[in-house]
Amino acid sequence: MPSTWMDEALEQAAQCWCDPEIEGRVMDPPLAEAIAKRIANWMDTAAQNQRNADYYRGLLVRCGEAIGDQAYIADDGNISEHVLCAKIPELVEAAFCKAVKSDQPRDQTKLYSASVGEGGEGGAY
Repeated sequence: MPSTWMDEALEQAAQCWCDPEIEGRVMDPPLAEAIAKRIANWMDTAAQNQRNADYYRGLLVRCGEAIGDQAYIADDGNISEHVLCAKIPELVEAAFCKAVKSDQPRDQTKLYSASVGEGGEGGAY
């Protein structure tokens, strides 16, 4: 599968021959292409990682919007125009985990029963 980033990667690979420690050498096009393939692979990986981060950040923003004003207030009291994503876990814990201690093991049987519901049909999944 051709990389979306191959053109940019070829430019980056070709720039290697402009570096002071390489500039006296004649450019080797097959070597530049081999380098570019590896660069393009890393660029694809980075782009996918960013898409994943954007997706999960979007989920946090939605949670913060549902939580309301508290998700916009910084620890120093300043109010942000955007959801403060790093506050979401703290707010969720405060809202839903008051009575549950983190050192208590989860009851897997109850979790399974809640996920499949009565009659054995899937609920949460």
